[in-house]
Amino acid sequence: MAAAETFLDELPPVLADLAERWQLEYDSLIQRGTISVVIRCRTAGRPAVLKISPARKRVLDEAAALARWKTVHVPAVLAVDERVGALLIEAIEPGTPLDLSPGYPSLETVAGLIRSLHDKSGSDPAYETVAERSEYFFESGRKDYERGADLEAVIPLELYERGRQQALRLAADLPATVLLHGDLTPVNILDGGAERGLVAIDPAPCLGDPAFDAVDLVLWRAPDLQTITTRAHQLAPAIGADADRLLDWCAAFAAMVALETAAGSSSSSRQPIEPYLALAELRT
Repeated sequence: MAAAETFLDELPPVLADLAERWQLEYDSLIQRGTISVVIRCRTAGRPAVLKISPARKRVLDEAAALARWKTVHVPAVLAVDERVGALLIEAIEPGTPLDLSPGYPSLETVAGLIRSLHDKSGSDPAYETVAERSEYFFESGRKDYERGADLEAVIPLELYERGRQQALRLAADLPATVLLHGDLTPVNILDGGAERGLVAIDPAPCLGDPAFDAVDLVLWRAPDLQTITTRAHQLAPAIGADADRLLDWCAAFAAMVALETAAGSSSSSRQPIEPYLALAELRT
């Protein structure tokens, strides 16, 4: 907390300096995440987004990955300041996050997005592994149990830990290694309009199995287990992955998704999490 307060206290002169050097006109804050400040702005007359964070390595890894991907499905990097952890990217229009959209995108567009990020030539040993990324997710996700005393009765910790062990087993036995987005959730996917389609933002790049990036999109808004299975079997071959392996990755994270869903819901209904629990019980 003290580090965050220091970062915020020191932010005004940093923003003033960036505005002068990068010719920025600041607009409104974008409420995203907990470890960064994100601001809509303009530079040289074009809309842009400035992200600045005390987690400088995370910002620099993000900038390097975005610059490495040669596709319309990520925003262009306009400027980077390693010293202060600042990243300036083009604004995506209309830019509606996928999680706010009324429906589910076609699997063809989802596959196109994932394929565009998985160029094997983009691998870089400086990035963390998918095993390290998975361990981070599971360790962070356990904090959701603290949000309600009844959550462990709904999503047993033993089931959650089985998922962790399965993820680590999958990460240790990779059929292929590509540069992954690493956090390809509907929150981090924007509507880029008819010409650009889905656009991925806020990567947490890591190296590993192509199937890993599809997990959240296979599980998202799935009303039943059959929908998850059907999506995996249709999506896997389109991204160069094995369907059973993709389902195993989905099962590994299913209890975590159920926990996050239950912790963030004001409803006592189990229906939204039943498909995830069924998948985790079946395949972990």
